[in-house]
Amino acid sequence: MSSNVCAILVTFNRLETLKSALEHVLAQIVKPTTIVIVDNNSTDGTIEYLQSVHGQNNIHCIFMDNNTGSAGAIAAGMTFGLTNNKTTYDYFWVLDDDTLYAPNALKDLVENIEQSKFSMIGLHGAHIKMGRKIQVKDDVKLQEVDYAMIDGALIKAEVVRKLGTICEEFFMMCDDHEYSVRMQRGGYKIGVLKNGADNRLYLGGGGQFTRATLWRGYYSARNHIFIIKKHFSFVNLFGYCVLQTKLLLTAAFLAPDRFRRVKFRLMGIWHGIIGRGGRTLDPGTLKFRSK
Repeated sequence: MSSNVCAILVTFNRLETLKSALEHVLAQIVKPTTIVIVDNNSTDGTIEYLQSVHGQNNIHCIFMDNNTGSAGAIAAGMTFGLTNNKTTYDYFWVLDDDTLYAPNALKDLVENIEQSKFSMIGLHGAHIKMGRKIQVKDDVKLQEVDYAMIDGALIKAEVVRKLGTICEEFFMMCDDHEYSVRMQRGGYKIGVLKNGADNRLYLGGGGQFTRATLWRGYYSARNHIFIIKKHFSFVNLFGYCVLQTKLLLTAAFLAPDRFRRVKFRLMGIWHGIIGRGGRTLDPGTLKFRSK
């Protein structure tokens, strides 16, 4: 197994978790050819730490001038991989800084993608029906899906060369959904490998009415509009309308911060319609940014 893998690890203000995540990547049975760590302008000492490991163990660090979200950071890592004159990569392995991967994670992904019809294999995914995600069966090890979560996914580099990188305008949320749709429309097949090789810490949120779900609800509502506009389907539009109506009613009747939560989701829908992308809502301050 001699494939060249470019691992892309995205991080923002999680120094200690990042160190643990990086240790798990370095401990892989099959080593990535290059580990590209993209920092989204951290302020907790992460930049200084990354400067100290840059150039060691095939680690290459990219320092963003501002927080571009997971979408912008992944796109930057992919662009580096596509333009690296020293190495031609066969695969991109996309990682998050709050997931710890078992030593066999990359080995299993490479073996399965080389022995199958799939051009991307994730560790989590879903089928899409009427615009809704329906989870895959846990007792089927490798199966075809409509959508694969990009965290932990292995993607053939030829796909990225042909279809381009993740859409930076998404900032956070749904960028992997859009990429899955783009792949399927390009004739590529997507798989999910259920091998339990990842330990997701879920540091980005949790619970129904948390602070994190406020900004996530906004970006999810906005970015799904982007997907519908890019890859229009009446079925998906209908499914989106049904889902957003349900979520708005749930927030209006059950959320303790109902007015703010409904406002954020409605703003997301509006910004999606008018095409306002990027980091429009700051996850830290929960304030909307001026154009």
